[in-house]
Amino acid sequence: MSEVLPEGFFDDPKMDAKVRKVEYKDKDEEQWELFQKAIKEEAQVSEVIMEEEDEQVNIDRNIDEIDDQIQRWQEVEKLHVKKEIILKSSKSEGPKKTETGDDVEDGELDEFLDWRAKKSLK
Repeated sequence: MSEVLPEGFFDDPKMDAKVRKVEYKDKDEEQWELFQKAIKEEAQVSEVIMEEEDEQVNIDRNIDEIDDQIQRWQEVEKLHVKKEIILKSSKSEGPKKTETGDDVEDGELDEFLDWRAKKSLK
């Protein structure tokens, strides 16, 4: 009997599939599954794009940090060179006398500045 009846003979698609002894496939369900599959694929593509952008942002940030470190290192090196020049020029000029006075020695100053020794001075 199912060989005689054409597809779509019954108004009810479930009954039609049952009589012809084939699996019923709901068109809306098939479209929904295709839609979900397409969304999943697009989500994966979007995730890959976002990961690439994040990676590029991290690379750019690292490059900026490295450039900043290089600039600061150059400043430190300039200061080291300046320090060496000053040290060489001060050595060539000879030792300078302190402006505090030569008549007072450091040992005597330490006695006055040491708080424990104050009681012994009285």
